[in-house]
Amino acid sequence: MKKLIFLFLLPLSITAQYAVADFIVINEGMGKDYEKLELAWSIFRQNQIDKGQKMNWAVWKRTPKTNDNENAADYVVFNQFETKEEMDKYLKGNPNFSFSSAASIIRRGMKGMSKSSIINLITPSKNKIKKEVRTYHIQAIDGTPFTGGDLKIGEKILMDPMVQISEEYEQMESNIWKPYVLEQVKNGLHRGWALTKIINRGETSNKEVTHFTFNIPVEGAEWPPYFVENDFITKKLSELMSNSRKRPYGSAELTLMMQKQSN
Repeated sequence: MKKLIFLFLLPLSITAQYAVADFIVINEGMGKDYEKLELAWSIFRQNQIDKGQKMNWAVWKRTPKTNDNENAADYVVFNQFETKEEMDKYLKGNPNFSFSSAASIIRRGMKGMSKSSIINLITPSKNKIKKEVRTYHIQAIDGTPFTGGDLKIGEKILMDPMVQISEEYEQMESNIWKPYVLEQVKNGLHRGWALTKIINRGETSNKEVTHFTFNIPVEGAEWPPYFVENDFITKKLSELMSNSRKRPYGSAELTLMMQKQSN
């Protein structure tokens, strides 16, 4: 296995260690328009990947919950990088970027669309598709190997926002939870797990969440009830885990809609 688990469990032969995660709220009734927008951007993202500016790009759709508020994210977009330097360069932006130049690249893969139509589609002030974007810069901390083959369009992962309340939280994940999950991966009961840490965030982003975990479950799999085959020890280990973090928002189910990746 290479340096760390593939960030966000994407089954690629790479070692993406950093990512920019955009949690996107769209205006009502704009779902199809948003997906058309991202389809256009996918051409531009592939161009960036081919130039070595990033490693992967993916769009995930979040399954709505009954207790969602009006600003719950509809989609999550990940741009992934091998190093922090790559991510920082991406965040700094290209001084020569323009929507016109981006449209010229996108037009090569959008047959039947004029350049002006593409500019109107991708320019935020013109399309009015997104209501809010909450951004997090994320670093991979730990994880298991990924199993079960490449993730395909339509497959799902679970993302859990975590709030660290103990300085030992990351050690708890790595030394208590990871070995337990790893056994399930080895036994074919789980496809993979990853722990990531938020290292920066946008002004409108949640200030409480400190980490995200990512899981790819195996449908119908039943895990053993113990971390170890000792009820007392399992109970104490569970208490240590629970006392190290909070899960105030529950799991978010994400469905893969689009992805571009390095070869």
